[in-house]
Amino acid sequence: MKVYLTDGTSFECGGYKALDSGGVVLTADRKRKQVIGYVPADALVYVLPDDVAPGDSLADADDGNGAESEDDDADTDADDASEDDEDENEGEADDAGDEHGAGDGETDDSGSDDSDRTTVEAGVGPDVAGVTGVADEETEHAHDDLAARIDELDGRVDGLDGRVDAMTEQLATVVSAGGVGAEAAAEDARDPEDPRNIRGIGEAYATRLRAAGIDTVTALREASDEELAAAADVSARRVTDWKRRAERYAERQATNGDTEPESDAATKSETDAASEPETDADDATDDG
Repeated sequence: MKVYLTDGTSFECGGYKALDSGGVVLTADRKRKQVIGYVPADALVYVLPDDVAPGDSLADADDGNGAESEDDDADTDADDASEDDEDENEGEADDAGDEHGAGDGETDDSGSDDSDRTTVEAGVGPDVAGVTGVADEETEHAHDDLAARIDELDGRVDGLDGRVDAMTEQLATVVSAGGVGAEAAAEDARDPEDPRNIRGIGEAYATRLRAAGIDTVTALREASDEELAAAADVSARRVTDWKRRAERYAERQATNGDTEPESDAATKSETDAASEPETDADDATDDG
């Protein structure tokens, strides 16, 4: 296939995928698995098969049943023959050129009509270079330049992949060195009255609560809903969740002497019973 752009550029591709925006993604293969570029809608003229030239009539190329009409084949042969004759007689004497020009006039007009019709179907003006006329020399190297840019972008992507791999290895090293274990040890050594023992209260919320004088689980339980909402800048629904979890935490502490922080498993049933979609989403961003 061949891609034709509004600036006169044209180059080969194996296949393409049309997008809703009007642009196309170009591929090197017909199965459209190897992407080589993208052309936006405002830069695209059309994508033609190898056996169709820009001057051919796209409207009459098919008879409706998948077969080309015999009349179109005859017209195409006549156009090709006239173009060959014209090329062979360039540079001859004016007299010979005049005699030959009389016989080719009608054929040239026919070719012009086909070209104009193709231009209208493509939705571009007839004065666009490379569509109805011959592209200038600069456009001949456009495909090579595009290929070079794609190679450059591929190189940058490879570089980013390498950086991601390196960061992944560093993270794995930190974890294997006991980073996760150190965090768990810090939680075990936490004061039983630390508000962070209540699920949903991370470092950010704990800092806000401490600034308002609510620095223990007991203080959190005794504070009013309005005080908690104002201190932590949270919704009334979240305050209700915190106080309910704080009560459960205090009950477990008094009954079993269990000072473990509230876990997801310990409060799963109450969260399900409350049926509050906002709670889980907010908990995921406590320290955000």
